[in-house]
Amino acid sequence: MVRYWLKVSFDCVVLTKKWKTVDNMSDEWKKQSERSNTFTLKLIAWIALHTGRRITRLFLYPIVLYFYIAAPTARKASFYYLSRVFGRPARQIEIARHIYWFAATILDRVYFLTDQLDKLEIKINNFDVVEKYKNDKQGVMLLGSHFGSFEAMRSLAQTGAEIPLKILMYQNHNQMITRILAELNPQVAASVIDLSQMDALIKMHEAIEAGYMIGMLGDRVTENDKIIPCQLLGSEANFPAGPMLVASIIKKPVILFYCLYMGKNRYEIYFEELAERIDVPRSDRESKIAYWTQLYVEKLEFYIKKSPYNWFNFYNFWHD
Repeated sequence: MVRYWLKVSFDCVVLTKKWKTVDNMSDEWKKQSERSNTFTLKLIAWIALHTGRRITRLFLYPIVLYFYIAAPTARKASFYYLSRVFGRPARQIEIARHIYWFAATILDRVYFLTDQLDKLEIKINNFDVVEKYKNDKQGVMLLGSHFGSFEAMRSLAQTGAEIPLKILMYQNHNQMITRILAELNPQVAASVIDLSQMDALIKMHEAIEAGYMIGMLGDRVTENDKIIPCQLLGSEANFPAGPMLVASIIKKPVILFYCLYMGKNRYEIYFEELAERIDVPRSDRESKIAYWTQLYVEKLEFYIKKSPYNWFNFYNFWHD
C-alpha cells in the first residue's frame, strides 16, 4: 500500500513539472453560485416524491425561464456550444431547450436515488462490455463526462445486474444539492470517494483491489490539473490528464459510459470499451496520455452529435 501511494505521488510530481497546469480550477464553473436555497430544493424534492413526476415537471418551466433570464453566462455558453454542434447560430428556443434538458435530469435524480425507476423508461445498450469484467470480479474504471445523467447508472439494479460502484468526485462543488440528494439515499453518499481528501488515491486503490468499478468524469479541468489540449467540435479545448494517468497506474480496463436523456421519461445508456488496460511507458508518457485523452474526446464528440442537449458544461468550455 505504501509503495503504491509513493508511486502515485511520484507520478503526479513528474507530470506537474512536465505539463502545463491550470490554477483557476475552471473557475467559471466552480464559482457559479447555487441560485436556489435549501428550502426550495427540499420543497421540489418533496413535491416530486408526493405528487408524481408529471405534476412536478410543470415546475420546470418557471425554473427554466428564471435561469434563462438570470444566468447570462450559462445562456451564452449554451449559445456558443449549440452553434458549434449545429454549424449555425443557435436559436433562443434551442438554448431554452438545452437548459430544460438539464433541469429535467436534475429532477429525475430524485427518482433514480429513491429507486422509483417505474416512472422512467430506460434502455441499456452494450452492457455485455461491463458484464464480462463484473463476472470476473475485476476492478474497472468507468469513465464518463458531464454529459447526460450519471444517476441513470442506478437503473442497472432493475435488470438484476447491479454493479459494485465507487464514485470519484469533488464534493465541495454544488454542496447544497449534493447534500440534499445524499439525504434521499445515504448509500449513494457512502459510495463517494472525495477527491479533495488526501487519502482519496489510497481508497481508490483499495476499492479496485476489492473488485469495485470506479466511476469518474473526465471532461473538467480542476485546480492545478495537468491539462491536455484536445480537438472537440472543431476547436481546441483543455481536458484533464488525471483520468488517463490514473488508468495507466491501476492498469485495469477502461470503459466509457454515456447516460443520455432522450426527452419525456426516456433514457438510453451506452457502454464502450476504451482499452483493456492503458500502458504508458515513462519515456513516452506525455504523448501517450495525450493520445488516450484525445481518443476519449473523439468518442465523446460522437455522442454529443447524437444527442447535443445532454451537454451540461454551462461555461466557456473552449475559452475562446
